[in-house]
Amino acid sequence: MDILLIRQDHPAGFEDFIRLVVPILQDKGIFRKEYEDDTLRGNLGLPYPENRYTK
Repeated sequence: MDILLIRQDHPAGFEDFIRLVVPILQDKGIFRKEYEDDTLRGNLGLPYPENRYTK
C-alpha cells in the first residue's frame, strides 16, 4: 500500500514536490508510476462485496 503524507502550507511547495521529488521516487521504485486497477478498492487489494441484488 502506498501512503505519502505531505503537509501543505504553500501550494507552490506542493507543486515543486510533485514536479521535482515524485519523479525521483518513481525512478527508485518507491512511488508508483501506474496502478494495477481502476478503483481504490482494487488498488488496495480489497475484495469486492457480493451484490445483494443479483442473488
